[in-house]
Amino acid sequence: MATTHTASLVLGSNAAELDAWDRYTVALSMLRAGQPWTFSVWHSETRRTTWRTIPERVRLFDRATLSIDGHPQLTGRIESLKRYARGGSDCGAVISGRDLAGAAMSWDADPTVNLKGVSLEEALNALFTPLSLTLRITSAAAAREVQGARRPGARGASTQRRRRPVDLAHPRPGEKVWSLATSIVRRAGFLMWVAPRVDGTVGVVVDAPDYNQQPLYELTRRLDERGVASGNILEGVEGLDVQDVPTDVTVYTGTVRGSAVSSRSRHIQQNAGLFDAAVTRGFVLDTLMPQPRHIRSDRARTLAAAQREAEQVIADGMQGFRSYTCSVQGHGQTVQGQQRLYAVNTIARVRDDLFLDAQGRPLDEEMLITEVTFDGSREKGTTTRLVLVPKNSIVVTPDE
Repeated sequence: MATTHTASLVLGSNAAELDAWDRYTVALSMLRAGQPWTFSVWHSETRRTTWRTIPERVRLFDRATLSIDGHPQLTGRIESLKRYARGGSDCGAVISGRDLAGAAMSWDADPTVNLKGVSLEEALNALFTPLSLTLRITSAAAAREVQGARRPGARGASTQRRRRPVDLAHPRPGEKVWSLATSIVRRAGFLMWVAPRVDGTVGVVVDAPDYNQQPLYELTRRLDERGVASGNILEGVEGLDVQDVPTDVTVYTGTVRGSAVSSRSRHIQQNAGLFDAAVTRGFVLDTLMPQPRHIRSDRARTLAAAQREAEQVIADGMQGFRSYTCSVQGHGQTVQGQQRLYAVNTIARVRDDLFLDAQGRPLDEEMLITEVTFDGSREKGTTTRLVLVPKNSIVVTPDE
């Protein structure tokens, strides 16, 4: 029996709740910012959402928090309002926008802001404040608790690295706020993604993928001896892609533009992951076609630093090498007697007998959830689309 979920959209300025929904879609990601959301409402004179509520309370630029089963999933900005009417009574509206990182992705950082020597949190607030966005840094564990997928004992980001002074003086004219903010965060060895907060401020997770968790969810599609499938996976897609994956990376240090490079000031790093059957599942040739990268480093001053930079380039390329995407019924699972909504940066045990490796073995491993898309429809019910990657495939290394 499918689980019934309750969804609501709460408008920020007046706390008005729109609950007579016809359909909603909300996308969450730890790798992509500015995720879209839509909330479709229908005409009702008996529930709190009425046709008159829209002109009275919905305003572009206003904040909106989309919650499922009382757990905030996404805080966004209303960027679009479309209303329709068929005949005299068939009316509705579609309210949509992006999460609060959307504005930071689209609009420019103030080039007069001084970032030199301030802490990571101070730098991020200095970048976001001109967009009227008050920032609050949170950990991945805290974000999971707000979204209703609590897991005790989860590892948080290093406080010491969060306090490390920023070595950037000013934004350049035309630089986007989110792009600059993520580059600062990555230098400290973190990823950054948005998370809802109950106080209305912009929550950003500044943390690393948590590979030390025990699996929270089970995603299965098993075949019996007759080939009949059972489990909770409705659809599944396994993807492998080497288009943007380097086979080797060479980083040169101590050179300026136009000058000759020296073999004494370079580090060559091979992509060992492409030779690991546990990573490739056997779908890569034993003899690789060369896909080299040659990089003149602006920051590395030693060969050790060049090695770290080369390793990060390889890690970034391998980040999208293999993924598994599936759709399941409902928005969560019962874990130890409690309902847990699906959340990013959590581990799931995946078993799909329809995807065999080169040795004939089914996909069966623990994987990290990087994207969650909740979709609810009064006509078709509730489903969730999950994107997962192998453990340890996302790596961010701090600069010296």
